[in-house]
Amino acid sequence: MQPQRIAKTTILDATSYELKLLLRGIILPASLVLFFVYMIIMIIDVDKTGYYNSLPTSFILSVGTLIAIKLLLHTKLEKLEIRRFRFVFLALFCYLIGELIYLYYQVFLGIVVPYPSIGDLFYLSATGFLSFHLYHILHLKKRLLKNKAYHYLGLIGSSFPIYLLIDTIYNYQSYYSDSSIELIINASYYASDAIVIFPCIPIILSLKKKDPFIFHWLLVSLSILVLVSGDLFYTFLASINEELLTITDWLWAFVYAIGYLLLSASILWFSKLKAILEYERYSKHLESEQYDSLNEIQDRENTIFLLDVNDILRNLINLIENSKERIDILFVEVIQKDDIIRFLEILKDTKRIKKSVNIRILLPYSKLDKEIIFRRSNKLISIKHFDRPLATNTITAIIDSEIMYMLGVGTNDDQNKNKFFIKQTTNKMKIYAFDALFEKIWFLEKSIDFGG
Repeated sequence: MQPQRIAKTTILDATSYELKLLLRGIILPASLVLFFVYMIIMIIDVDKTGYYNSLPTSFILSVGTLIAIKLLLHTKLEKLEIRRFRFVFLALFCYLIGELIYLYYQVFLGIVVPYPSIGDLFYLSATGFLSFHLYHILHLKKRLLKNKAYHYLGLIGSSFPIYLLIDTIYNYQSYYSDSSIELIINASYYASDAIVIFPCIPIILSLKKKDPFIFHWLLVSLSILVLVSGDLFYTFLASINEELLTITDWLWAFVYAIGYLLLSASILWFSKLKAILEYERYSKHLESEQYDSLNEIQDRENTIFLLDVNDILRNLINLIENSKERIDILFVEVIQKDDIIRFLEILKDTKRIKKSVNIRILLPYSKLDKEIIFRRSNKLISIKHFDRPLATNTITAIIDSEIMYMLGVGTNDDQNKNKFFIKQTTNKMKIYAFDALFEKIWFLEKSIDFGG
């Protein structure tokens, strides 16, 4: 089996195993436990005091918050990863504060259904943060709205809270004759739910359900759908029948608990992916290869080519023209932005001729604007950007899983400091190390870029 296939299969096997463990070992058992816990609460809480309803939800949100804090502090997320998750983290923290306030009202103040309360400000803030998250996905993945069916389903989903909002405003004297604050809170819930549900449905329908590298984004979207459903029914009951809301408060607490469980599981799954796709060992392996190459420049100059940028581009294109199946290229801080653009233009023309060759490129964010790269690639080349430090400082390319080329800066002496070296190897272990590094970065970028 080719090194690239071995590396990819190893990663896929590990993620599939961990995903099954998440589903069968955490989400499903936790959902069943929550169901039985709330059934017991319904039975033992005869007087419907609501003392116990918020305990499970507060516990789940506390666990989810601890996972998020560990991910932020211990795992040391990259800047791009923080940008992708910031609204999810903020929503989780707001939900926790809101749920603790709700718990305080029920347990210490003896208010069975503390609605409206100060906690609602945090619940609404959480919905607002999740709205920012979903619309950010739509901004990056505009193709989602090109599917008219998804578009219409999103509008249909939004129409229900919009109808309740209109009904609330129209019948405010009947529903809220004694409480203008409740009118404002209810209207805010309906408006925020209408905003967040529109992108939620297209995203859920468009995401690949069996792709482990974007499963956390599916969990986030599903959690939003569950939480919004709970909001709508809870808010509607609060406006028409407070006694019925008191009796069924445990049921809505269970619905919210499932939503919080899915939200917490999404963060847990990404932390698992970060552990599986750890790339440091392979990056250091390439670093040692780089140093070996620099030594070869000094010791065996007849086996090393010293090149300028034009020679680099010419040699890379020659390699591509001789390829048969695939090319993987990892760029780092070796050549300048303009040279990368020139290379992509030539590569694009080559791809038109050799359509059967699969070309993948990893570029650091610092080298070129993502939108420019997307236009330059013209969808003929698969390109992802990475925002993580690497031990190596070479351009590394694999041709057909058979030959690896490493291109880096020459020695520091005055004669060669502005030139480059190129090294060729067919060593299977070295090729495997690069393939493992490339696949790990590729899948990790996929996991933070919503599968794009």
